[in-house]
Amino acid sequence: MSATTALAVVQAAQKRGALIFANMENMEAKVELYRTEVTEIHLKDADFHVINKKKVPNKAATDRIGEACGIQFIQAACRVTTEQRDDPTCGKRTVYCAEAQGKVRMPDGSWRTSTVDDYEFDPVLRAMLDKNVTELTPQTRPTVARLILEYTKVARQRAATGARLRVIKQLTGMTGAFDEEESKKPFVFTRVVQNTDYILKTPEGRVMATAQALGCDVSSLLYGDKKALPENTTGDTYVHAETVDASAADAAEDDVDFPAGENDAPAKTQEQIDFEELSYSLDQYMSAYKDTLNIKTPSGVNPFELAMNELNNPNATIESRKSMIDRVRTFLIGKRVPGVV
Repeated sequence: MSATTALAVVQAAQKRGALIFANMENMEAKVELYRTEVTEIHLKDADFHVINKKKVPNKAATDRIGEACGIQFIQAACRVTTEQRDDPTCGKRTVYCAEAQGKVRMPDGSWRTSTVDDYEFDPVLRAMLDKNVTELTPQTRPTVARLILEYTKVARQRAATGARLRVIKQLTGMTGAFDEEESKKPFVFTRVVQNTDYILKTPEGRVMATAQALGCDVSSLLYGDKKALPENTTGDTYVHAETVDASAADAAEDDVDFPAGENDAPAKTQEQIDFEELSYSLDQYMSAYKDTLNIKTPSGVNPFELAMNELNNPNATIESRKSMIDRVRTFLIGKRVPGVV
């Protein structure tokens, strides 16, 4: 989408009453390598938490907004820790403290990095505020006890979402809470992305795109092997690798393979690739839902420990990985964990 088209789309959405979170004066990409993309998001009541009578985007909505803005979160700076606190008002409790940092591409192609933002989620204090309880006592505790348990179950996720939302606010200027009327309007965001059409118009760009798609080394495709090819016993003429340009490469026969090297790593089989993908999926479940999995069930087993044993089992197979992932997913669905399908 050209900058002119992107601006027209944003202006049209603005006339329809949409909430615009874009720099109207600095929307145009400064170099042809990038282009401006517009995304319109429609959120429902289920996409918000209600805090102090205001609607705050939940995890799913925050992730969608972050993607629409083109924000990349820096994994090394994103974490959730816990603190033990004790005071006369709320008593002894665990508070979840999250930090997050992200970056967004600017119209000139450079990156703007946010500062590290933090967010605290206190399940006890949040429940007391929601129930209008000013002090936690033996008399008032039954009023908020169930809500405290519900908030504690998702406290780590709520803290992480709050920190990520603050990073989005910092990089885009978006407000973090909306009233009832605002939450029903479309949300419009812009992001700067690579201009694939422009890249593919150049020979080098086509080679690089092909290398990325095939998982090849870009330098080997662009510059070739500096050594001469073997002598041809059939009398045909070989061309040195450094003289082959992109147009000649385009005309090469599809069945010509790249010469093998002594230090080449053996190619992975499809079975190995499938096994690694399943291992990654299982590890993601364990990381995202550790608090839910790391408990003792009525039968006396610990789902997290079982999953960890499977992940560390040197004799594990594709079937055992699939089986464990299905068991973990079934357990999480049974616990009604949001976002697990």
